[in-house]
Amino acid sequence: MVRFTAEDKARITAAIHAAERRTSGEFVAVVARASDHYVLLPLLWAAIVALFFPGACLLAGARLPWVLVYQIQLIIFLLLGVLFLAVPELHMLLIPARVKHARASRLARAQFYEQGVHLTLHHSGVLFFVSLAEHHVEIVADKGIHEKLGEAHWRGIIDTFVERVHAGRIVDGFVDAIDACGAAMARHYPPDPSDTNTLSDGLVEI
Repeated sequence: MVRFTAEDKARITAAIHAAERRTSGEFVAVVARASDHYVLLPLLWAAIVALFFPGACLLAGARLPWVLVYQIQLIIFLLLGVLFLAVPELHMLLIPARVKHARASRLARAQFYEQGVHLTLHHSGVLFFVSLAEHHVEIVADKGIHEKLGEAHWRGIIDTFVERVHAGRIVDGFVDAIDACGAAMARHYPPDPSDTNTLSDGLVEI
């Protein structure tokens, strides 16, 4: 399990402070252990395996009393259900990639509003989001930022962020993405002395 030390958190906070001194943009870094509990799908897999047991008995030529078959099915379901839910690596392997992506992306957007990133004075808030269990990386920006920075520049920031996180350099990913975004936004969103910082400057762990 990834743990963030006090030094890791301090690096991210320092990156946010440095970026916000160059621009009126405001930045929030959020890391989630997982974007969902994913209870239903592992239990569904356990039920499917248990349901195949009678067919396996018939193919093997075993003639067992139906009560015993039912009891074995129940045991198979319970054991696999516990196993699938108790082992995180196995648990996540049972979840389709598109489901994990959808849940993580939904949580990223929910955090954009929950952390108040949409409430900045100049509509210049940016959320940097990582969901560890899904290996999902996303940057959610307020309206207009993406267009002003340009697709190529924006894509470059995201690609570098993804590359760092997938290489296990999560803190470097946050720091580099925040720094790059702050530098890119400085021209379009110059510092505003009247703008007060209303968002969290530290790593938000959920």
